[in-house]
This record gives sequence, C-alpha cells and structure tokens, in this order.
Amino acid sequence: MKHVVQGIIGMVLLIGATSALAESEHEHGGHDHGMGATGQQAMTGSPQEQTLTGEVTDVFCYLSHPAEGIGPKHASCAKKCIKSGLPVAIKVGNQLYLATMNDHNPANQQLAEFAGQIVSVRGTVMELDGQRLIAISSVQKTQ
Repeated sequence: MKHVVQGIIGMVLLIGATSALAESEHEHGGHDHGMGATGQQAMTGSPQEQTLTGEVTDVFCYLSHPAEGIGPKHASCAKKCIKSGLPVAIKVGNQLYLATMNDHNPANQQLAEFAGQIVSVRGTVMELDGQRLIAISSVQKTQ
C-alpha cells in the first residue's frame, strides 16, 4: 500500500510538473514555464505532435493491481476512478502516457467514457525523467 501511495503522489507531482512543461513555448506573468532551476530545459527531446493508439487507463488501479486494473472487465471501475479525478493515461504497450488536454485542462471528462477501451489520440507528446505525457487535441475510438 505504501508503494501505491508513493506512486500516486509521484504521478500527481509529475502532472503538475508536466503542466508547466506544456506551456514552455510561451511566457506567463513575467516567467518562463518549463525551465529547471539551472534555466535548462529538463525535457528529453522536443515536444512532438503524434497519434497514439492504446487503452484509456486509470493510473491508480493500474499501478495498484496491474493484471486486473486494465481491460474491458475493469472498464466500469476505471470510468468511476477517472470521473472522480484520479490520473488518467493512455497505455501503449508497456508504456503509460499521462493524459491532459491541449488547452491545459484535465482529460478526465473527455476520456472517462472510453475507460478500458482502445482509442487513437492525437496530441503533443512530451517526456521528462522517463515519464511521458500527451496533451490531447483529439480522441477517436478504434473498432
């Protein structure tokens, strides 16, 4: 349980950090988002527009019980968790991409209806410290 709580806290902190990175191309209020303490970009590579196809996953259940926390059998639970505000991700293979919308808002309401389903999402993909995020511009359910 301790590892689950630590994982959730880490994901929440990462979401906050990556929200700042999503704004790195413009300034707000006299400061530049996305710069580390040294003024260097902390991202790996440049953010790139991509299309990803994967499962809409609630991060808490997936990290808590990976074998049961994904797929159609878990969809109703995932939908409740995502709607309640827990972190949501797109699972592509063995990689989780935390999901936000490209307008810097949470993706929970837009993705909850697709919980446990395979979707194609288009958006800006960013990576920091081995964690990945997609700022989604469009969502489409696959077959």
